[in-house]
Amino acid sequence: MSGWGCPHEVNGICDKVDGAWCRPGMMGCILYGKVTFRDGVVPSPVWPPGHERNRPSGLPGPESATENP
Repeated sequence: MSGWGCPHEVNGICDKVDGAWCRPGMMGCILYGKVTFRDGVVPSPVWPPGHERNRPSGLPGPESATENP
């Protein structure tokens, strides 16, 4: 068994793929096209809830919301 640590992964988030969850081998990853997984499936990037990629365009994000007293 071997281990590997990616220099672009910080707390489970990939700095190289615009803040997506770290999924080794996904498009944009430094491993993309260099490794083959047993199931043959290349993972797709997935962004955490609240990330701007998960918001329909034109809708404000949570940072622009105001609280009502």
